[in-house]
Amino acid sequence: MQEFICDLRFRHLKVWREADFSCPRAVNKKAGTYHKWCGSSESGPRGSPFSIPSYLYKHLDKRVLRNTSRFRLRAHHLRVESCKWQGGSSICDKCECGEVQDEKHVLFICKCAEACELRMRYRDLFEGMFKTLRAFAPSSSEFIPFLACHHSITDFEINAFLNQDSYRLLKFVSDLVSIFSNGRFCFTSQLPSARDLGCRPSL
Repeated sequence: MQEFICDLRFRHLKVWREADFSCPRAVNKKAGTYHKWCGSSESGPRGSPFSIPSYLYKHLDKRVLRNTSRFRLRAHHLRVESCKWQGGSSICDKCECGEVQDEKHVLFICKCAEACELRMRYRDLFEGMFKTLRAFAPSSSEFIPFLACHHSITDFEINAFLNQDSYRLLKFVSDLVSIFSNGRFCFTSQLPSARDLGCRPSL
C-alpha cells in the first residue's frame, strides 16, 4: 500500500515538476502559469505538502473571491486565454505595447487608462515592493502607473506580488479582472487622470 501511495504521489506531482522548468510566456499552459506566478512559495513538488491559498480563508465579498480565483486559475477573459476559444490574436487590444495580454501584462505594463487609474488607486501595493518596480515611483517625478515593456520583472517577483497577505491586493486583482472582462470599470472615487501620464483610453 505504501508503494502505491508513493507512486500515486509521484505521478500526481509530475505536472508540477515539469512546470518547474517552463516559462509561462514561452509555454502557454495554465498549470505552468499558476505554478510560477500564483502558487504558494511554501508548497511545491520539492517543498512542503500542499497548502490552501490564504485568500480562501479570508472573509471576502463574493465578487472579489470569484474574480481573484478566476485570475489565479487563468479562468478569465484576458486575450492570452480567450483567443483559444474565441479565435483572434492574443496581443493586447487596450494599449499599443504590442505585448501578449496575459497576467503579467495587465498587472504591470498595460497602459490603458482604466488599468493605469487602478494602479494609481492602489499605488501602495507597487511603491517599494521590489527593486524592479522603482520605476513606478521615481523620486523626481509623478507616480508612473506602468512599467516599460523592456523593464525586467522575474517570475519570483510576480509570485511575491500576487501572494501578498493583503485585502487591498485581492480587491485590486478583482477590479482588474472586471476591467478586462467588461471593457469598462467605474471607480467610486475621483482619481487623477491617467491620460495625463500617457495612458491610452480603452476603445
